[in-house]
Amino acid sequence: MAFLTVKSGDAEDAGKIFTLNKSSHIIGRRTTQSAPDIELNDEVVSRRHLEILQQGNKYLLRDLGSTNGSMLDDDRIIPDRLYELKHNSRIGLGVEGDRARIVLVFKESESTNIIHRKAAPAGKQGKAPAVAWLKVDEGKKEALVDGEQVKLSRKEYELLLFLYRYAGNVCSRDEIIEAVWSESQDPAAISDATIDQLIHRLREKVEPEPARPVRIVSKKAFGYMLV
Repeated sequence: MAFLTVKSGDAEDAGKIFTLNKSSHIIGRRTTQSAPDIELNDEVVSRRHLEILQQGNKYLLRDLGSTNGSMLDDDRIIPDRLYELKHNSRIGLGVEGDRARIVLVFKESESTNIIHRKAAPAGKQGKAPAVAWLKVDEGKKEALVDGEQVKLSRKEYELLLFLYRYAGNVCSRDEIIEAVWSESQDPAAISDATIDQLIHRLREKVEPEPARPVRIVSKKAFGYMLV
């Protein structure tokens, strides 16, 4: 079995996970005449935009003659031609120049832990214990810090949510990369500086004194911990 995750696009769709549990799935926009298997809300999506087929142990992608086009891993695809999907393949809908407005990530369950709540990294509790200063509403994708809503970028939210789920546990840089940059084709390309910059931006929004962090603390040579 495999999954699709909406990584970017319409705010109502972002973060949704769809299970590919049939031999064929049509991706499109719902109308009074059409009800696709996988519904996306953005207006750039055609009624019948894409099809994902399962043939044996392979998953294949086909553009169904969409109005605004499709991409696979940053390359525009030709309508009605079959393309094989690999783990972490990026599927784009609504081509604008050299990028797509909507990005879905294909994942195979054999090689990933992707579910609505990730399996806990080894040695961690796998639940969000009470944190007095923080409340996260996963349905609304909102965070309250000291009772006040804070505006977070997508990556800041994903990092905060991951640290919150394993509060009181040290989260390694590799675990952070897997959780926050799951769409990356090359996790090794995510540098320590990129992680540190994201931590810095998040601390600016959640710490009473960002220069003296007491809520997202670093454990030298190990990673970061939310307390």
